[in-house]
Amino acid sequence: MRVAQLAEEIIAIVSETPGLIPSSSLSATSLARVGSIAETDVRRRPIIDEATFCVHWDGRTCHLGNTLAFRLLERLARRPNQLVHCDVLLHELWDRYTSRDAVRSTVKVLRRKLSTAGMENLALAIDGSTTRHYGLMLAGQF
Repeated sequence: MRVAQLAEEIIAIVSETPGLIPSSSLSATSLARVGSIAETDVRRRPIIDEATFCVHWDGRTCHLGNTLAFRLLERLARRPNQLVHCDVLLHELWDRYTSRDAVRSTVKVLRRKLSTAGMENLALAIDGSTTRHYGLMLAGQF
């Protein structure tokens, strides 16, 4: 059902945007392709719900609450497959000076919560293998 809604929204945007193909010229095959692209994108990217402080991914939900772990995941998910320096995360997420160990600790808590919720693959996608950098590496993972 969600895929169909996304496909309809994409078609509405395409039909309202000058210079793009009008929806009337899209075939049933094109509509199915748009739906499969939307489904793939939804499955590969976690959905961060800021209203409930939950992450939805691969048919599961993890309630993180209004915590640093939630804010960290939200920040990393904004630009998946890109590394973010630890100092940037400290500046953006903490409202006071703290050590880089705080980032490492928060990543550990986030991974544990995601794993407990059955999102082991998403937890493993949080990459910290590059010194002082973290990223949500989703490309080629699934």
